[in-house]
Amino acid sequence: MQWDKQAWCPVREWQLANMTLDKDMSAVLTVTTSLTRFLERRFRMPITVQLHEQFLDKATSTEANLLGCVCGAPVLRRQVSLLHRGSVMFDAESVLPLEGLPKALMDELQAGKRPLANLLLDQGLSLARSDLSVAQVTDGACAGRWARRSVLRSASGTQALVVEVFYSEFWSRLQRLIGQK
Repeated sequence: MQWDKQAWCPVREWQLANMTLDKDMSAVLTVTTSLTRFLERRFRMPITVQLHEQFLDKATSTEANLLGCVCGAPVLRRQVSLLHRGSVMFDAESVLPLEGLPKALMDELQAGKRPLANLLLDQGLSLARSDLSVAQVTDGACAGRWARRSVLRSASGTQALVVEVFYSEFWSRLQRLIGQK
């Protein structure tokens, strides 16, 4: 739970402070639609999911604040790696309040085969991403990596807090794919 300790910067402020950053890197960190679909369409980088852990938990105070639920509310916590051609590109942790979570979505999540945003979109749920923030991780095994945190919200009320942490291999692979265009 090191994510609560990061210095998250709201995306608009982050963009102003990082205007000289590579435009493709900035586009990845600030995309508000499904990141995996964006990567596939813009860079021809299909992403697969490797489920590590999925379990029932309780929302922390920070999570509850972002999700608009009660601290300690029951949530589904999902930890995955997202891969391109068998190599891990980024890790993601999702926190979904159980209240109002559709059974069909719960079944798909338990299967652990597809990215969360794609599951929501494919179930016909319109999707919005709010509270998008960016950080460069400052401690632990992920120190120095770029990360983003946002809340996915569907019109049906389903929501999820998502933190994505990018490996350096992701940025290298992205540059190679851009060079192949």
